[in-house]
Amino acid sequence: MQKSAYTGPSLSRYHFEGLTNKGWIIEKATEVYKRQPNVVALMEFEIDNRFRKVVVKCFGWRNTISAIMSPFMRSRAQKSWDASWWLLEAGVPVPKPIAVFTNRSRGFVKSNFLITEYIGQNQKVRQILRNGIVEVKQKNLILRKMAEMVRKMHQAGMIHHDLTPGNFLVKDSNCEEIYLVDLNRLRRKSRITVAGKMHDISKMGLCSCNLEYSHENCRWQYFLRQYEPEQFDRNLKVLKRAIRRTRVRRKVKKLKKINEKK
Repeated sequence: MQKSAYTGPSLSRYHFEGLTNKGWIIEKATEVYKRQPNVVALMEFEIDNRFRKVVVKCFGWRNTISAIMSPFMRSRAQKSWDASWWLLEAGVPVPKPIAVFTNRSRGFVKSNFLITEYIGQNQKVRQILRNGIVEVKQKNLILRKMAEMVRKMHQAGMIHHDLTPGNFLVKDSNCEEIYLVDLNRLRRKSRITVAGKMHDISKMGLCSCNLEYSHENCRWQYFLRQYEPEQFDRNLKVLKRAIRRTRVRRKVKKLKKINEKK
């Protein structure tokens, strides 16, 4: 038994069927941002009888367990759709969602895609922070905006779970216009502890010092002073522990992958 759910404006049957096919998306895309396990691409096609530039994300599986568990949870496209509206309501800029589709067979997700607005030319924050030519003042403006976005998200009871500089996009080199993306792992909670907030932040990899020693222009410290200035000392202490745990987990995960390849 198949079950489909679509929310959004009208699409032609040709485009609708094509958007469930990763190969078709890659072939027809203006630009492909990512190919595995999800296809993320810039496309232009007719929506509600007018041509629009949009970003399409057709989701795939990272592992077998996720596919097996899919009958018991929302599709990743639906999770991203819901998270987008939650964040927009909290005042956190994200690309506005346009349409979402999930197709199931016997409860298992067969295909699912999300369509969002195209925000224009953009650059990942990770690239900017690593660019030695970009002035510290400009990088600090970006960190300040990111801290504001994360604070609003946490205050609204949301944890991103993949809060890396690669998931913040700066539009047209405008440090004041930053968008948060990759939202399918975001969760809402009735209460978020300080440890939970700092664990979310610990994945950002803002500064190579990892708070193991003090130095000038530490991005971790600058971020925390913008995030919750009145709680800086407390957050700094908890974040140090969170960064250590995150680094240990990454090393274990890396070793596990190496051993699996042998």
